[in-house]
Amino acid sequence: MMWRGRRGRRLCLRVGRGTVRAETRHRGVVTWIAEACYESLEDLTDTIARLAAEPAERCWRLAVTLDRPPVQTRTLTDLPRVKDRELVALVAHQAARYFRRNGHPLVTDAVWANGEARVALAAAVEEPIVKAIVDGARAAGLILEGIAPADTSALLVLLPTSERAARTRVERKLVWRLVLVTASVWVLVFGLVVGRLMWDRRIVERQLASLEAPLATVLAARRELHDADATLQAAAQADRDRSQGLAVLGAITAALPDSAILTSLAWTATGKGVVTGLARRAAEVLERLERVGVLPAPRFGGPPVKEAIGGREWERFTIVFGKEPGPP
Repeated sequence: MMWRGRRGRRLCLRVGRGTVRAETRHRGVVTWIAEACYESLEDLTDTIARLAAEPAERCWRLAVTLDRPPVQTRTLTDLPRVKDRELVALVAHQAARYFRRNGHPLVTDAVWANGEARVALAAAVEEPIVKAIVDGARAAGLILEGIAPADTSALLVLLPTSERAARTRVERKLVWRLVLVTASVWVLVFGLVVGRLMWDRRIVERQLASLEAPLATVLAARRELHDADATLQAAAQADRDRSQGLAVLGAITAALPDSAILTSLAWTATGKGVVTGLARRAAEVLERLERVGVLPAPRFGGPPVKEAIGGREWERFTIVFGKEPGPP
């Protein structure tokens, strides 16, 4: 916590024409004030370094504001409506049109005025002055946060071209480092996920392999149970068919007259069949079967045939039953 507090101490400089006013702030409270004069730009660099060494507590950051003069501020109107970066380039390219140069190159910046269409706030300062300030901050070992015009709320930054280029390079390096770190993290996460999936797959494969033999045993037992059940059902069905056939045969035998002889009985589980035999009167046999009702829809399969057996006359009959005619 002490380290963060020291890093948070800031030295604020207000540079005018020949004077430098310095103060330190800690948590919004002014803790030290000093003022010095300078005669040249080299003297300005030394003055900044000397003022940075005077506070009782070491400062690590430097914020600089510029009075008018040496800074020049303008409100520019009737500008083309361009983006912020293009506005800065436009003002820098036409700096001689908007500001006094005094024989020195200018450092400029511009921002659009809030709520005003095609109105911009611009500022300019001679480049040797801001270079001297940068050199003074570097000599004092301070981190230069920015150089801006005093008494303005616009976010104008008046850093020299070399300092802007250096900060742009640092920002690009930082961005690339962040990109590389992010990509490395994603690659690591992807590798961990893939590794975990492969590990889980191997565990599942081992479990499946261990369950393969018990599963085969269970399936074999299930097939055996199914076969046994089918066998039992077939035996039960055969027993039912046999019982039903015996019942039908008994009913037919009881229905036949004493003078009738049953020679064959063909019957299926669907209720169809054929009865053949001999009787003194075939019509009497059919009448008895119809009256008893054991066989569904009994009828002659053909006309009775008369035969002489043992000196007596008999009629050979063929009776079919069922909803559809059965085979003769």
